[in-house]
Amino acid sequence: MAIRDYLLVVSIISIITILPVTLAASHESPIIKPGASGPKTSITADPPVPPIPGFEMSFMFDDKRPLRPVEVYQTAIQMMYDLAQRSWTEHLVVVDSKQFGDYNVLILFINPQKPTAPRQMQTMHCVAALYRSILMMTDAVMFCLLRSHLYIQGQTIASMSITPIDDATIAGTTNASGTALTSGVDERLNSTSLTVLGADRGQIKDPLYPSFTANYYFYGKSIPIKAVSVIVLEAMAAAAPYSMNTKCPELTVLSADGGAAILIDSVVSRHEFTYKWVTRALKILYQLIVMPLKRFGDVYLELRYNDQGIDEKFGELRMLRTAGGRMQNDTDVVANER
Repeated sequence: MAIRDYLLVVSIISIITILPVTLAASHESPIIKPGASGPKTSITADPPVPPIPGFEMSFMFDDKRPLRPVEVYQTAIQMMYDLAQRSWTEHLVVVDSKQFGDYNVLILFINPQKPTAPRQMQTMHCVAALYRSILMMTDAVMFCLLRSHLYIQGQTIASMSITPIDDATIAGTTNASGTALTSGVDERLNSTSLTVLGADRGQIKDPLYPSFTANYYFYGKSIPIKAVSVIVLEAMAAAAPYSMNTKCPELTVLSADGGAAILIDSVVSRHEFTYKWVTRALKILYQLIVMPLKRFGDVYLELRYNDQGIDEKFGELRMLRTAGGRMQNDTDVVANER
């Protein structure tokens, strides 16, 4: 029986039965670790989230309380960005997504342990749980209320939920106070940062870090919005284990279904290309380029930094469509240029 059939088994109280799930390594999205070299025509490698010994999750879905997929993706990517800024082993008490715009989605992690307990919820557990949950929702097409427990060696270390904030907004476009839902974009990022230079190109200046700009160029094949959202989330998760001050020579991520990839490379320059800029580039790509422009397809970002008046390219980002982990012929040249 397919996983979706299991998920649709409804109990007598109209709530879907708790379903313990541990994703196999083969289902996780692969990542080529920094330092890989040579032209790429196919991508096979390790999962983006490093294995956590003894880590498991249980899932409970309630299909009576639906969520909009785009709002789930937007909120999850925002939260993954926030988690990536933290230390991988930082102990956390509560993490929530309330500050991420006005979307009708709340993602919440709670640590029930006493401060003296030997096992505590850490950043790594939240990253792994969020990543797995969004993959589960996407694969099963189950965008609805989700509650989960996180375990290490069978011991509960945290609870997680993805819930609608206000059920009244599900059928409409306003929240309880009557205020129109916003785009869900971080208040520090807005459309005034976007300069469209042509049908397929433009420039973004990061409002939070004005010295950081991205020149974008669309080309090649279209990519489904679902695949774009998932690959950006996966790339953000792949950056999360690293310190934001650590140099990123190269980072390549393939989506779990093999349908899209993100390739990020550093370029020799005066300014060091770190994981901080990787996460900013991913955030800008999703929030300020593909979503506002509604352009979902192969795109190249030239990442530049103005250091004391000297403007230099110091990184590159490519998002492209792939076929089962293999790069499409008409994107091979662009993807492999250096």
